[in-house]
Amino acid sequence: MKSLLLWVRRGRVGVGPDDVALGHAAERVPLMIAMACLLALETAVVGLLVPWPVVHVLDVCAVLQVLVLLARAVTRPHVLRADSLVLRDGGAFEVVVPLRLVAAVRVRREHHTGFRAVRRDGTEVVVVAGDRTTVRLDLAEPLDVPLPGGARCAATALRFHADDPAAAVTAISARCPRISACGRA
Repeated sequence: MKSLLLWVRRGRVGVGPDDVALGHAAERVPLMIAMACLLALETAVVGLLVPWPVVHVLDVCAVLQVLVLLARAVTRPHVLRADSLVLRDGGAFEVVVPLRLVAAVRVRREHHTGFRAVRRDGTEVVVVAGDRTTVRLDLAEPLDVPLPGGARCAATALRFHADDPAAAVTAISARCPRISACGRA
């Protein structure tokens, strides 16, 4: 519920004044709002047809759950700090990537299938938003990444979605000490 209140106030979690927020939820917002509206409509219709208060409470909880999931995605963007990049998937996943490890960053649009938002693909960690990723980070040395479910991965690359991948690549490149012009493919 904190995320919902923060979303209404247009706040962001963990984004300081010198940090750059890299949004990743813009494509999900219309779909999730449509789902919440349909659930609210269903709640009203069921309220007329079924006289059981428990059903109405469950319907309202379903609407709130959808809105909270959306708020968690919007209020927890990826964050580019002075010395690190924080990649997130709502409140379920967060990994801090030290910028000194970033060897290359580039726009790379890929579509993915399956239900997991965070997954391992060999030595790559993939943070999917919707069904795709748009940015790829190559690391100079492996980074130990804790995955959902307790597994770990020694990642040599990370792929993630940014609403504006070109701006994300430019911002990350500007703060990475290892990246030269050739690292921005």
